[in-house]
Amino acid sequence: MKKSILHTAIISSILSVSAAHAAPSFDANFELNTDAISKAEGDTTYDQNGRVELNAYSKHTAGDNFFAGKGTVLLNTDGEATVDDAFIQLGNNAWDVQLGRFEGVNLFPLGKDTMVEHVANVDVYQANKVRGRAGDDGGQIAFHFNASENVKFEIDTIFGDDDTAGDDTAAISGVRPSVTFITDAATFTAGFESVKYDLTTGGDVSQSGYALTANFDVAAANVNLSAAFMDDDNTDQKVSSFAANMTYGNFGLGVIGSNVDNKTGNDPSLLTTYVAYTMPVLDIENATVTLAGSYSTADKVATGANDKTTAARVRFNYSF
Repeated sequence: MKKSILHTAIISSILSVSAAHAAPSFDANFELNTDAISKAEGDTTYDQNGRVELNAYSKHTAGDNFFAGKGTVLLNTDGEATVDDAFIQLGNNAWDVQLGRFEGVNLFPLGKDTMVEHVANVDVYQANKVRGRAGDDGGQIAFHFNASENVKFEIDTIFGDDDTAGDDTAAISGVRPSVTFITDAATFTAGFESVKYDLTTGGDVSQSGYALTANFDVAAANVNLSAAFMDDDNTDQKVSSFAANMTYGNFGLGVIGSNVDNKTGNDPSLLTTYVAYTMPVLDIENATVTLAGSYSTADKVATGANDKTTAARVRFNYSF
């Protein structure tokens, strides 16, 4: 009898420990946008779009080592299904390697960016060409190293070409090293990226850029300040973009500016401001509605092109 009780206790203990390490987590949420966009040229357009996001995640550990995997599927309201994240990650507290489809550190955070609609004729550079979620002709490999609790390094790479315009002959078509410094007053991140691959139609893509961002608190508000700069080796185009935004509880406000220096023709610039506020729906904890809008103006755009865009969005979120 005692042996039977002991055997049962051991088996139960093994099963409980295994479940604690092996059981995957699942969650889902629904997001629905109803939009209205008005441009200086043309009529106001209306659209409704959204998706159901399904997430699965699991992590196993052995001492300080770990192996984790995540998959995110988006069921879009237009009838198509896409993949957001799909990666494995392995390592320990000091270093790890991540492979698959994912996003690296954000060098140009926009805060509460529920609706940001720029004038279409002016480029905005966000230092994200090698950040991740590569196209169907590319994969990703990233290395993370934690030198200390206050200094962290990340190297993002695109394995293969990063979109369908490439000819798939570049093993590493993009590299993006970055470093993050964490202090009591603020968190600073600086990074550089380079993209180079050949096109199926001839020619190539050759661009490089760098960015610096700072995140800090001012009273009860969280603030981001960012600057990013890009050079195109083929066209000699230079893009300088800046962002400042704050989130205060359920309220968010931001501004983005960008200046383009073209080799020939006009040198356009834009300024986009955006705002968003989130409220609960029917006092239900997992349901919210966000009212958001943006206003973008541009100077020196091509003759006859739009130079003003106003956008509004009502977004419903439901987690289940």
